[in-house]
Amino acid sequence: MPTKSDLQHNTHLADRVKAILETKGLTLHQVSQRSAELYGRSSRYFLPHNLYHDLRSGSFSLALHQFCVLSEITGYDLMEWLRVFGFAPEKILELQVSLPSKRTILLDVALDDRNAWVRWFQDVAGGILSASVTPLGRLIEFSSHRQLRSLTASSGGNFLYAKIGYQDAVAFPELLPGSIVRANSQLSEGVLSQEKGRTPAGVFLIEHSRGFWCCGMHVLESDRIVPFSNQLPYGHVEFRVPDEARILGVVDMEMRRTHEFLKPDVPREFVGTWKPESITQKQERLGSLLQRARSRAALSFREASAMSREIARLLNDDRYFVSPGSLSDYEAQDIPPRHFHKIVTLCSVYGIRLNRIIAAAGINLEKLGRDAIPTRFFTATSRAVSGNNFAASEPAANNLNLAQLAAEFDEFPVFLRESLKEFCGMKQLSLRDFFWAGNQGRSLNRSLHGAVLFVVNRRKKKPFRLATLERWRQPLFMLVRRNGTYLCSSCALDHDMVVIYENQLPFREPERLRNYAEVEVVGEVVMVVRKIP
Repeated sequence: MPTKSDLQHNTHLADRVKAILETKGLTLHQVSQRSAELYGRSSRYFLPHNLYHDLRSGSFSLALHQFCVLSEITGYDLMEWLRVFGFAPEKILELQVSLPSKRTILLDVALDDRNAWVRWFQDVAGGILSASVTPLGRLIEFSSHRQLRSLTASSGGNFLYAKIGYQDAVAFPELLPGSIVRANSQLSEGVLSQEKGRTPAGVFLIEHSRGFWCCGMHVLESDRIVPFSNQLPYGHVEFRVPDEARILGVVDMEMRRTHEFLKPDVPREFVGTWKPESITQKQERLGSLLQRARSRAALSFREASAMSREIARLLNDDRYFVSPGSLSDYEAQDIPPRHFHKIVTLCSVYGIRLNRIIAAAGINLEKLGRDAIPTRFFTATSRAVSGNNFAASEPAANNLNLAQLAAEFDEFPVFLRESLKEFCGMKQLSLRDFFWAGNQGRSLNRSLHGAVLFVVNRRKKKPFRLATLERWRQPLFMLVRRNGTYLCSSCALDHDMVVIYENQLPFREPERLRNYAEVEVVGEVVMVVRKIP
């Protein structure tokens, strides 16, 4: 039985849809008639003429094809219509970041709402971006809002982001399972012809028939490569480029969780040699796309269903749960789920791009609208604007600290803004938890060389070391000396002394400082953002 609140929400939704159609000079009757003319009244695309009544009663929800025909007829972007009906496509991206993954997946950052506004930053008066470790709050502070599209326009779409699975962490320990990495597609251009017969420096993001790898590679010929791992027993397999493998980019940044270590596991199928299959792009039917994606994710139906139950728990909505039987039916019958909630789950669990599912369902992406729905129809989201809070669309010219940070990153990973706290294992994040690494990023052990930013959990102030772990796997803590200088290092408590261990070889005698009198523990470092040389 719907509650009063549900009925009010449903009424507002019907009224909002009506108002949006009116901005294009359309009525529901016209839209319904047009959908029948284009695809027939018996097709999955047909929009009923009594849609408003169905929406108000809560007895009806649009299916994927109906969302798409609504986009086609009105000219408004499909993602915009999904947001109107309460589906935030960026939730798929957040779930891909948060859920554990056996295999490496590409994050669908294109789903982020580029028309959304986020609170941005400006320089702190008198703050200097020095060579020493510095709390980020001393350098920049919150300012007015900026639109996301203005923050990502400079990169030109050169960057791809991937989350490394624990069963294909080929570049271990340079890159750890669970890390989010960024790959620059421009840096890989011409590498085959330039490095023929050599082993180019760096870590490459490649795609093959069994998934995605971040790995080193030997270039045999201008069309043949052999990926390799320095420490793990992956079999040497030769790939023909671009038929059996594609080089997507060179990894230039890692966002590494240091509070949680996932042990890499090499599955049997990757230990010996195996025959690569063609990855030539072709139009796939939905069933084969889902089957291949599930195989790449190394999931059984039961495992995938269990992950969907976790999604339903996280989103507090049982409609996101998919049973093992339904997962099997989607692959066998080539029919997309009736409810869009299930499509969100499939994209999140299998790491499929939403556009791939839409195309595999037989929908022509070229026919979909591209216009943005007017902001006034998003009253309770990050699109809502009010007063001068959203006045700034360009950064101030004298923000030198912010400009240098932008130069370090080339592109800010703003898509992580909602999922970063979960990625760091923290309930809340504030600017006080971020620290500029300064030159210490050059002096850390090799696994953290190139550090730019640290994220610190200030609630964990009791340092420790584990005798069973290697030096590079020891927990890191942020410390502040009594002279005000900061230091990131592994350390441990010995009665009232903090024992600080050097991060680099050769070995040096640990430094011992009195706790609270000479040094204070700020907190445990839970994430390190580092540039890959």
